[in-house]
Amino acid sequence: MIQRLLALRHKPFVKDTLILQGASVVQSGTYLATSLLIARLLGPYELGRWTTAREIYTIVFLLLNMGLGTAAVSQYSAAVGAGDSQAARNVLAALLKLGVMMAGAIVILGHYAAPWAAEEYYGDRTVGAYTAILCWASIGEVLRALTMAVLNGTRQMKPYALFDMTANLLRVGLVVAALLTGQGAMAVAWAFLAHGLLTGILALVAYKKARGGDPKLAPPPLREVLVAVPTAPLRAFFGISYIMALNKAMNAIVTKLGVLFIPALGMVFAEAAAFADGGVFSIASVLTLVLTGLVGAIAQAVLPALGLKLGGADVPLEKMGPMIKRLVLTSAGLTAVATVVTVPLFWVVVNYGYGAGYEEAFPYYLWLAVGQIFIGFCVANDAFFIYAGRLKSYFCWNLLYLAIGIAAIYSAGVRWGPMGVAAATGLCRVLILGHLVYIWIYFRRVKRTAKAGLDAPEAERHPPLPERDR
Repeated sequence: MIQRLLALRHKPFVKDTLILQGASVVQSGTYLATSLLIARLLGPYELGRWTTAREIYTIVFLLLNMGLGTAAVSQYSAAVGAGDSQAARNVLAALLKLGVMMAGAIVILGHYAAPWAAEEYYGDRTVGAYTAILCWASIGEVLRALTMAVLNGTRQMKPYALFDMTANLLRVGLVVAALLTGQGAMAVAWAFLAHGLLTGILALVAYKKARGGDPKLAPPPLREVLVAVPTAPLRAFFGISYIMALNKAMNAIVTKLGVLFIPALGMVFAEAAAFADGGVFSIASVLTLVLTGLVGAIAQAVLPALGLKLGGADVPLEKMGPMIKRLVLTSAGLTAVATVVTVPLFWVVVNYGYGAGYEEAFPYYLWLAVGQIFIGFCVANDAFFIYAGRLKSYFCWNLLYLAIGIAAIYSAGVRWGPMGVAAATGLCRVLILGHLVYIWIYFRRVKRTAKAGLDAPEAERHPPLPERDR
């Protein structure tokens, strides 16, 4: 048994996952370290103001960034797998074109809308000023998405992991330097902006190094990509990326509603501790991010692995049901084990790491952790719905999930306060399992068709973007 397990490490997918897992653990550690430093030095009230600003920026970014990272990885990996260098170049050029448009829109919204929205809903215009600063970091995110598509899309996991770890460690250093200035949340906002821009520079360095690697996996020269930007076709890329953006945004927004709702509801009911409550709740959210990072590498490896297989026509999607089943069960099992094992560890972190004023974060976390177990079953969702051409179905279910989540979290927050918000956020995650039911029905239908001796319907083949989803 031990020898069989050791032999698995030589399989490309398992090897990629292990490499990404190392980077994911480092990322989780930097999230926790940054959170501890900011929380202890700012205190619950200032932490609440800062996290509110950060989550406003995050939601704006999710809604406007067109799902660039996911769309680019899927299309670039399929193009490389098919040996189509022109298509690969066009994917990167389209990514840059849409990325620049996205960054410009985010900066404009941050400058003009964020201060107004913060004053209107939170009674604190300075929170909007923090958000406006953060919005400039979206420029660096465009370059990061470019490098992510190149490295992750061709399964160059070692360079990708090194780039990711360097960027995360850089964030910790900048936050420490900002906190030492004694300027509070404003200094932290500028540190996050500096991190976003410097990460963009690191991304260009990683791209250049990738050019000197394996010729079969080397990206096109950056100059050629830039020349292709004005004429890069956007229709197909925009279609898949925008739908993925909406899907990812709807999934992510539910987890971030707590930090936004708690201080907003506090203003409605004239509760002076509203920002402090939001700051404590944000600690629970950080702990769920750390938990996700401990087992999150599988999801990162699924998309390029399927993309290269499908692009190279090695295996049709209809034959990948057993592989997806194994991935889902493995991810769910690891997530459940990690959730149970880390409960006592996180109790120690909350009570002795964060210290006085943050004790309520642990019961909030327990509710959120319930939802993370359900997330463990969703490791292959993005990859399946992209390659099966079922993004509209994905969108419809996520829209229902978002609507129910907003209503449930708001109602629970009004009635039971922050604890109600935590409970509703965690329990709403069970709705995500609806995606698994859809995937099961898809493969069951394909299996029945095969048994009948018929070819699978053309509509169930796997073009990267069927006409109906454009």
